[in-house]
Amino acid sequence: MMKKLSLFSCIAYFSFLLLGCAEKPKVIGGGLVDPNAIFTTAEFTTLSQSDTTYKTSITTGFSNSNLTGRINANEELVSMFNFIPAVILDSLKGARLDTVELRLTVNYQMIPSAPPIVFEVHEIKQSWSESSFNSDSLTTSTFGSAVVATFSDSMNYLQQVKTKNLDTAVVRRWAEAIYDTSKPKFYGFALQATSGANTGIIGFSTFSGTSGYTPTLVIKYTTNYNTHDSLIIASGQDSYVGHFLTPPVLSKFEVRGAIGVRSKIKFDVSKLLNKPIVHKATLTLTVDTASSIRSGFSPDSVVALLALSNSVIDSTSGNIYDYGIKKINGGGNQVYEFTITNVVQRWINGINLNEGLALRWAAESGTSDKVVFYRSSDADSTKRPKLYILYSNK
Repeated sequence: MMKKLSLFSCIAYFSFLLLGCAEKPKVIGGGLVDPNAIFTTAEFTTLSQSDTTYKTSITTGFSNSNLTGRINANEELVSMFNFIPAVILDSLKGARLDTVELRLTVNYQMIPSAPPIVFEVHEIKQSWSESSFNSDSLTTSTFGSAVVATFSDSMNYLQQVKTKNLDTAVVRRWAEAIYDTSKPKFYGFALQATSGANTGIIGFSTFSGTSGYTPTLVIKYTTNYNTHDSLIIASGQDSYVGHFLTPPVLSKFEVRGAIGVRSKIKFDVSKLLNKPIVHKATLTLTVDTASSIRSGFSPDSVVALLALSNSVIDSTSGNIYDYGIKKINGGGNQVYEFTITNVVQRWINGINLNEGLALRWAAESGTSDKVVFYRSSDADSTKRPKLYILYSNK
């Protein structure tokens, strides 16, 4: 839909500049402005052609929260902790380990179940790194099946929760692997929901977080001289992994944090001929609030990235993006509005092929919030994705 707005001429403006530069204006540049070159400002509004939702792997090792739990039977988030002390643990050589506690601080919740919320602790059985481990790295042998400890608590915000009966034999092997390199490697602890339980999503502070809230291993032991002592370790590496237990059915137009659910959307702008100057381009997405899940622990925004043309659906230009901020439109609906002027100008000028936009949740790695949008095929055309363009053309 196109609509003419007004006519403007640049002749008077340039005449003023030329007269003001010298007493006797020169002819240099006088032929650059054609008096007949009148520019019109117009607007163009179109609904989206198509949208699709897909799953991609994301690395979550440097987020501000280690997310753990399950909100349905087909997905799971598992946290991973590997405690690395700053010094060799010579004090534990020959000592008897009396009790060991793993302490974590809650810093995120999304639809938590009724307390007590129970998590199991397992031993990690393979080498991993917080800088590279993602859902594609997870295998059936990543975690041992034996439960070496449990958490059971209300999991309130900023609550420190402690394991019950962490297996001292497992911790002994961890300590030996640190002070004796000839011993088998120990790769840390995994925290996951009890099999079959929907716990909601609980986030725990990371090693890189605020002092006093970091993951902590507290070891109480008795030395060879029959004296009692304790050791507190609060350093190491951590991460979490979100994965589907069976292949997901992603039929909605949505974005989701923690588990790598993104979307793509495409608009037809071919009617804008002659490479016009784009003054403003606004993308509007209407939220399906009944299907969305928000935790309140993250910025309420979505990122739209310029999609690139190749065989990888998630291929984007990471340097060309805009944030969508939630608003209430005239119809009382929640919408996200994106100013994508630069992206549309690139499409019209042929700098990039129009492969659409890729959408992701802004706080994708540290929260598990889900936002669902009305689709391009929705029966109510007023809720379909819309692109408004204000431009100038001859």
